[in-house]
Amino acid sequence: MRIFYYLLHFLCCVTFILPATRTLVDADRCTKRYGRCKRDCLESEKQIDICSSPRKICCTDRLYEEDYVF
Repeated sequence: MRIFYYLLHFLCCVTFILPATRTLVDADRCTKRYGRCKRDCLESEKQIDICSSPRKICCTDRLYEEDYVF
């Protein structure tokens, strides 16, 4: 029963939570969006998507206007 619960929880996360927050992209699509697939983004970069490679995220340069809250 516990295995069924973990499987259901995993499927719910993959089906509902992941698509709502970020999408899985391949390295070519990340490059077309002017980003790079890396393990960690620098402070001067922001995460835009999740790469399909294991434990990598798509990072792009952060615009300075995004840091200011009016």
